[in-house]
Amino acid sequence: MAPSAGSSNGQSRPRKLTGDNSDDEKMDLHLKLDDLNSRTQTPTFIFILTFFAALGGFLFGYDTGVISGAMILLRNSFSLSSVWQELIVSVTIAAAAIFALIGGFLNDRLGRRPVIMGASLLFTLGSIMMAVSKDKFALLAGRVVVGAGIGE
Repeated sequence: MAPSAGSSNGQSRPRKLTGDNSDDEKMDLHLKLDDLNSRTQTPTFIFILTFFAALGGFLFGYDTGVISGAMILLRNSFSLSSVWQELIVSVTIAAAAIFALIGGFLNDRLGRRPVIMGASLLFTLGSIMMAVSKDKFALLAGRVVVGAGIGE
């Protein structure tokens, strides 16, 4: 018997699913089909993780919206030019993107828990820096630190 196309060991494939196959092969086929039909329940932990991931994305977008809305007041308080306004709004996103690349390496080296704690501390520190900023440079530095906390 000539080997079928695609077989590397010289054995031919059966022409039918239930042809001259043995009872064991038929039983394996039925078990595989039963596995496809059975529905596994998604663990609650997966739903919780999904919720917090979505919440994180929502808060990131909310932060961008809030800083854009606050820019009306910040522009007057800090005498910001249009370039500075763009920097203050966008530097958090840029820092988050850069620190997301670094965060993977840190997770591998240090583990998840220390990295999450560090990111939380960075975010808190950046928020305090923005709250007490007296000039546009301190405000920008606070936004960078917050972005590092988000990305890490």
